[in-house]
Order: sequence, then C-alpha cells, then structure tokens
Amino acid sequence: MILMGTGTSHGVPVIGCTCSVCRSRSRKDKRDRCSAFVCEPAQLVIDTGPEFRLQAIRHRIKSLDAVLLTHPHADHLHGLDDLRSFSHTQSSDCNPANPRSLETQGNGLPVYANASTIAHIRKAFDYIFRTVQLGGGKPKLDLVDCAAFSAAHPLQVKGLEIIPVPLLHGELPDSGWLLTETRGGVRHSIAYLTDCSLVPEDSIRLVQERSGVLEHLVIDGLRVKPHATHLCFEEALAVAGQLGARHTWLTHVTHDLSHRGICKFVDGVLPGYPALQAIVRQGGSVGPAYDGLVLKA
Repeated sequence: MILMGTGTSHGVPVIGCTCSVCRSRSRKDKRDRCSAFVCEPAQLVIDTGPEFRLQAIRHRIKSLDAVLLTHPHADHLHGLDDLRSFSHTQSSDCNPANPRSLETQGNGLPVYANASTIAHIRKAFDYIFRTVQLGGGKPKLDLVDCAAFSAAHPLQVKGLEIIPVPLLHGELPDSGWLLTETRGGVRHSIAYLTDCSLVPEDSIRLVQERSGVLEHLVIDGLRVKPHATHLCFEEALAVAGQLGARHTWLTHVTHDLSHRGICKFVDGVLPGYPALQAIVRQGGSVGPAYDGLVLKA
C-alpha cells in the first residue's frame, strides 16, 4: 500500500497560511488529502479526494480493480470523476469507436461504500447515472453497498480479502477497511481506519480476530487537541494499543505540528502506552504517516 495523501481536509500547506509547517521545505510536511493505493495482489484505491488525478499520475496508476470509499466528505470523494480514466476498462464488450457503447455495456468499475456514501454519490454526481449527451465523458461506476460483506462473507479481489470496518465520524457512519493477504498459511493485514472519532468495540474485535498478523494500522490522528469528529493523537494511540499492529501510522494530520514535531510528541507520550512501547522495543514503530509512505504487509 502507498499512502498517497495523509492530510486533513485543508491539505498542508493550507491556503493562505504562513505558519512554520505550511512554510516547511520538508517533503514530509506536504500533505495531500487522504487516499491510498493498494498495488498488489489487487490494484485498489481507497478514497478519491480533490488531488486524486495528480496522485494517480504521481504513483503511475494504470488500472484499477476496484475502489473503496470511507465516507462522502469532499476531501475523500471529490476526485470521483477522474475514475473515468479507469472505469471503462471494467466494461465488457465496449467498442471505442462507438462512445455510446461505453455507457451501455458492462457494469463499470466496482466502487464499494456504505449506504449513506452511495446515496450522496447518486445525488452529488447524478450525471454519472443518467443518460446525457455525448461528449465530455463520465466515469462508469458500479456502486456496491459494503454492508453485503463481513467477516463471515468478505469481499475477495484477486486473492485479497477485504472487510469493511464500521466507524463513527462524529455522527456519520464511516467505513474503515481491513485488507488481508494469506501467504504460507499466515494472514497478513493492513487496517485503514481514517476519519473517525470512535472505533466501536465490535470493530476492534473484528480487526483483532480477522487480521492474523496486523502489520500496519493507519489511523486517524488529527492533532494534539481533542476534536468532535476525529481522534486526537492520544485517542488514536489508545486504539492502537488495543489492536497491537507492528507499525502504527497517524494520518489525516493538520498543520498544527510538523512531521518532526509529531514524532517528538509521540515519543514523549509513548511511556503512557505500555503495549505500544513493547512493540517498539521489538522493532515495531509508532508515528506520523506521510505522503508517499510505502507499507509492506
């Protein structure tokens, strides 16, 4: 997995801001809106924010098997139209010489999301799902409610097992994702849990029971101060201590602290989280994610 974006809804640098973080020259302080690209065994994108087109070019994404969405906020969704570059490859029997065939043949690119996100997409991107004049182009998407998948009935894409993880983003239902590959009889997983203020106990148990070896936890960690709809750093660390991943990465980060500043903060509070401190002693890590970070499960 490549973390293509790790910033909050404003991105970093923030428009018009002259703080030290926004003026930083460190590449780890340049944060696009949150998105991730799973390279293998399947090619998947998690969230399509405003920078999705640039992220896809930067990371040389040439095809997609599916898209996973967390929730319908603009910073995670408003690059959806750029899926047109990938979606027609999922349509069977399409004749490029007949543009209308692109609209009528095949189901399109599978997009998995919860019911509230699907409802929002159908309203905000209504042109995608109705007949329009030729020209301009539009993505061809097959919206699938992720409630159809669970630990007992996971989504399978090219050998990758995918389970939605219910979260709460304030009062908004949000979908985290648990991605698992089995190698040599051993399950290796990455849990991607962004934009949440609560990871319910059932979801914690789900990740604990289904992850096997949890190699990476990517979790919402907005800032030091608590927030109504996001986990702050220490709240994220408390959840991470329960899940016990080998590597924990804080994402959806504001410009309040630099990458280096977050590292310093985490190191300072880590003694208060003995489970995480033990993981670090054994070669694991806990710290801020950054754009371009490659996670190997």
